[in-house]
Amino acid sequence: MKKLIFAIAMVVGFSSVSQAGLLLEPYLGYETGKYSASGFDAKPSGTVLGLRLAYSIPMFWFGLDASSSTGKINPETSGANNDAYTRSVLGAVVGVEFPILLRAWVGYGFSNKLTNKDTPNLDLTGTATKFGIGFTGLPFVSLNLEMITDSYDKVNGVSVSGISSSGYVLSVSLPLDL
Repeated sequence: MKKLIFAIAMVVGFSSVSQAGLLLEPYLGYETGKYSASGFDAKPSGTVLGLRLAYSIPMFWFGLDASSSTGKINPETSGANNDAYTRSVLGAVVGVEFPILLRAWVGYGFSNKLTNKDTPNLDLTGTATKFGIGFTGLPFVSLNLEMITDSYDKVNGVSVSGISSSGYVLSVSLPLDL
């Protein structure tokens, strides 16, 4: 009888620890940064709307991160126009949930496209990397700060070099572990 109770306790104990699930995390934020390309420097800023869809196991999660942002590119050159832009990024992400109200993640955007809406036919494509940290002290909500680095290797489909941007995103997300 003691062995049966011990076996049941072990099964119940391990099954509660070994839960896995689906992480669905929509987020909304504001981005700001610096854009640099051979003599042209600017400060893009705007809103970001995104979604992380990941497989989660205790403490860790991995999956996809998709985001779309819109805003203005504010040139540091006097007399230049503030052009509107849209940016979309799709990438892979890996994260960790710390037991002390913190979470962290790293991501690689294998599809990164920035389109200047005010200058016809100006599409930049490349990759992106991101490092993020979130505070989960509020019920159902995470306050996040991400550092993003973009590297663009094509303009309108033509290979180029030396175009990059870096910035920060401050966001609020709703991490739902289903």
